[in-house]
Amino acid sequence: MTRNSQAIFRVDFSLRREVFFVVIGAVLGAVTMVVPITFLYTGLGLPYYLTWMAFGHVIGVYSSPSSIIAGIAIHMITAISIGVAVGVFLYKTGILNISKLSNGLLYGLLAGSIVFVVFFIPVYQFILAPEITRTMAAVKVTTTSQGKEYATTTITTTSTPQYHYANNFTVIMIVWLLIHLVFGTVLGGVSSCISIRFGSRYRCAKCDISFSRIDSLQKHIQLVHGTTPIQLKRILILGGGFGGIEVLRQLQKAFQDDVDVDITLVSRDNFFLFTPMLPEVSSGMIETRHILTPVRTFCNRAKFYEADVDAIDLKNKHVVIAHAIGKQTRSHTLKYDYLVLALGGKTNFFGMTEVANNALTIKSIGDAIVLRNHIISMLEQADIEHEDIELRRSLMTFVIVGGGFSGVEVAGELNDFVRESIEHFYHNLDRIDARVILVNSGDRILPEVTDDLAQFALQQLKKNGVEVMLNTRLVGAAQDSVK
Repeated sequence: MTRNSQAIFRVDFSLRREVFFVVIGAVLGAVTMVVPITFLYTGLGLPYYLTWMAFGHVIGVYSSPSSIIAGIAIHMITAISIGVAVGVFLYKTGILNISKLSNGLLYGLLAGSIVFVVFFIPVYQFILAPEITRTMAAVKVTTTSQGKEYATTTITTTSTPQYHYANNFTVIMIVWLLIHLVFGTVLGGVSSCISIRFGSRYRCAKCDISFSRIDSLQKHIQLVHGTTPIQLKRILILGGGFGGIEVLRQLQKAFQDDVDVDITLVSRDNFFLFTPMLPEVSSGMIETRHILTPVRTFCNRAKFYEADVDAIDLKNKHVVIAHAIGKQTRSHTLKYDYLVLALGGKTNFFGMTEVANNALTIKSIGDAIVLRNHIISMLEQADIEHEDIELRRSLMTFVIVGGGFSGVEVAGELNDFVRESIEHFYHNLDRIDARVILVNSGDRILPEVTDDLAQFALQQLKKNGVEVMLNTRLVGAAQDSVK
């Protein structure tokens, strides 16, 4: 990659993922350390589990099997802690891009060396070595009546291994350094490989799109930003709802590293709205941020424009989009080879102008907030007019039209919200006067589900105080009444 090409790309990392990858490398490195540690102690004529037993003794576990298990657990916990520290340091400093294997190995060796000097030597000198010495001094030879050794809670050694251990400090330290370099190599190599495969994103700064592989980015820079740019296959998605986002996800998955394909998403909002939870927002059960996700979260391989669609020219294959800067509106033309229309829909009032003028809808986050504010406003007015029984009851009556998923959920949430609000805040009002009415033109609610489930939902609504009117069609609506 040339110096010019390096200037137009960057590598994106996630702190959580990068730390997780380094921790995986640290755990595997800790497991790998068991092999050279075993060779070290068996070469000195000592039990291979002496280190683990000494660690167990340090925390007060003296039973032979239990101390070994405890020692191994401490070893793994220490490795995880080191992995977290190393991962956070790598992410915060950005000293090396471990998505390149050689950098990962270099960083691992550096980390292993630092851990050896800063952590292991003090621990070994002041904690581990004295405990190993005490453990060997307290050992006994245990035999059966036939004179054969058997495994108990004690360690069987002779004076020769103890002598070798006490008089080979330099050699032991060199071996431990090599062991930590093995740990660092595994940590760096594994975390680098995982990061290359799953963690890093290679983003072209000019196009604001990213690839999962660095060679794909290199090819993109060469073919798209080179001296003779290629003609891309342009896919344009209009709409950032469920349909648009799902198409985007599938296209990005299919063409993740295909540099011949250009994907663009246009949406009037820069967030994805999880519409099934809008009733919960209107009732205050959840906050608006809980059902909003930035659209750019989904756009790894695609460009995104927050704009309105002004015109679509199917013959010439271009779309005119517009966005506002203050009071000024600016337009842009996007050309395409393939067009995806996922603009969603609007509430169908079937030509009933009165209903359209007087009814509230619930298709956007703004609708949910308006509905909530309207309910609160009606309760406030009813509280003021509580001495006028007829007006009070009118203000406390809410009608929902439509017995599908949305209508049933709105009715349930609105009913709970109104009755709980009256109980806790509006002491001049009575829950009995509150009416939540669900109107459905069919002979059952929830036609999308089975009869048994629909009947169960109907019973629950009625049990909670919702009035359900079946085989009833709305024909008109005024400011204070429906018919």
